[in-house]
Amino acid sequence: MSQSLNFANQDLRDRSFKGKNLVGADFSGADIRGCNFCRSQLKAANFANVRAGASQRQNVIASMASFVMALMFAGTAMIATILLITFVITFIFGAAKIDRTTVYWVAIIAIVVFSVCFAIAFTASFTFTGRRGTLIATGISLLIAFGFGFFGSSFTKILVAGAFNAIIGLLRFNSFTALLTFLAIEPLQIFGSLYLFRLTINASRTMIGTRFQYANLTKASFHKANLVNCDFSHAITNEVDWEQAQISRCKL
Repeated sequence: MSQSLNFANQDLRDRSFKGKNLVGADFSGADIRGCNFCRSQLKAANFANVRAGASQRQNVIASMASFVMALMFAGTAMIATILLITFVITFIFGAAKIDRTTVYWVAIIAIVVFSVCFAIAFTASFTFTGRRGTLIATGISLLIAFGFGFFGSSFTKILVAGAFNAIIGLLRFNSFTALLTFLAIEPLQIFGSLYLFRLTINASRTMIGTRFQYANLTKASFHKANLVNCDFSHAITNEVDWEQAQISRCKL
């Protein structure tokens, strides 16, 4: 075997072999997490005992994406809550019942909704990583809850007061128009938040680590390989040796 095709027991994380001619290459025992083998020629390549899946860099990127989407989900859920409560209170009791105390308690509820929604979404996106990932996500969620409660209370009160003023003005203009506007906006907020929740919890779970799309893996060996979050879609896998390979969340 050519020395250039001997990658046995090497740390190859995040390397790109895209479109390379690697016929008969030896990757046995190597760490190929995050590698890209798309459209590569890998006939009779040896991937025995490899560790394939998401690299640390990919996990960090996925975690950041989950964090941002969890914030978006929590924010959307909070706005939907503010809109629902302020409209119901104003529509049923009228503007006379709205004072600083009402704004304060609605803001408290909104902050709780934000914190709980963020914690649920962000923690749920890490449950598959095991106890350590869940504990880290829980700790971050607690920090966000504390930070938003401490620094975001004034901003939330402004949002609540603005919602009350907008709804009061719209109800004074035309109650029927106000009701139709609420029924048009509120479902969009709810469905939007649910969609963001789904994206958040799937950001890490559906992440692709090692890629083999369109690669030619004829007679390649993955004997005792650890394959997690790998993508073999459209790859040629004739006579591939999968014996004792541990395969989890892979696209085959």
